[in-house]
Amino acid sequence: MPKRIKAYQAFVEDLSKRLQQAGKISQEELSHLIDTTQKYMQAASDLTKDEWQMIANYVRRDLSDWQDDNRRAFEGSPGMRLLSDSIWHWLAKMSDTTRVEWHELLGDLQHQGVYQQGELVGLGTVECTECGTKRAVWHPELLAACSNCGGTQFYRLPPSAEPMQE
Repeated sequence: MPKRIKAYQAFVEDLSKRLQQAGKISQEELSHLIDTTQKYMQAASDLTKDEWQMIANYVRRDLSDWQDDNRRAFEGSPGMRLLSDSIWHWLAKMSDTTRVEWHELLGDLQHQGVYQQGELVGLGTVECTECGTKRAVWHPELLAACSNCGGTQFYRLPPSAEPMQE
């Protein structure tokens, strides 16, 4: 195995130990730990300072990629979606429905009362034109096909037309 790969693995192993000892740390503290690990590894090795800097940069890059991947996974998770929907639900409950309906009326007139799959729809209830399935919409979203029949056309009922199902 090449010397740099072994050095990278040793760097990550040493950094992992330091992270376990440190517990929860900030981004700045992580950067400081990486610098400390680099200096420690550099003192005990025959690699040059530039080679250790390159390895430290690889570790920073890999940690950044890992963080981005985890953030994307979290943002798309069912728990995060549920939290977001709950916040929108309570905001809709607290809003003045008359003002919301007046705002949405212009969109309804432009669509002549019928929305297509993939179009943006606001607060209210959407009803499938094919099977009559109704679904509450608590925040602006792109319409998906009907979950019951796969229909692609919907009526948007205002929030005051009937109680929106939770």
